[in-house]
Amino acid sequence: MKAVFDGADVFKKSIKAIGKIVDEGVFVFDDEGMKLRSTDPSKIAMVDFLLPKQAFREYEVTETVKVGLNIDDILNALKRAKSTEEVHLSLSEDGSRFIVELIGKARRRFVLPVLDIAGAELPTPKLTFTASAKVMAEVIQNAFKDADAFASHVTLDMTSDAFTIKASGTKGEYVLELKKDVHDALLDLTVSEPARASYPLDYLQDMVGEVSKTAAVTLSIKTDAPLKLGYSIGDASFVYYLAPRIE
Repeated sequence: MKAVFDGADVFKKSIKAIGKIVDEGVFVFDDEGMKLRSTDPSKIAMVDFLLPKQAFREYEVTETVKVGLNIDDILNALKRAKSTEEVHLSLSEDGSRFIVELIGKARRRFVLPVLDIAGAELPTPKLTFTASAKVMAEVIQNAFKDADAFASHVTLDMTSDAFTIKASGTKGEYVLELKKDVHDALLDLTVSEPARASYPLDYLQDMVGEVSKTAAVTLSIKTDAPLKLGYSIGDASFVYYLAPRIE
């Protein structure tokens, strides 16, 4: 397999976003593009990543290729990548090494070990949601930072006319309210049935840590059920699933 991606910045941010949740995983290169679906070590969260083949300047994959990698290893290779550099990805002939090349004013080559990561392929979670909100990323990022001063978890509440984020603890209470057709940061709100659920704040902060402030983040919930959170970084799409915190 061989893949060439123009502009290392989006690729590096994508890998950093994955690394916020998982330590290692199996990257799949097939006729759709570069994919990864993996859970964090505690099985509380899952990330579903896709960088479609159309996003690559060159993408040559004759058959499905699966590459087990340590995320920190890739990040170490990309750590000092310049935004204008090309990222070249390939596999050694024996499949034991994954090769990352950064090409700009010079050619830098990083050879990473391919890991034998056991485990069955994860299916897409079969979940239903009764409420969904699309919000500007900057507002969500700031809300989670604000809430972090008061509690270790937040409660998301969606009704037909408002989306609310609440956090309360011994230090006090924090509330962010976005009203439909009132606050511009609430880009869309679709509710078939009001929903309310609580989630660990550290995971939420990690999930939105790398997304651009001007991007849109979609959060879908059902009362006391897992959260689905999605957004894009350039052409890369991310969908996260997070287990609820049950009182």
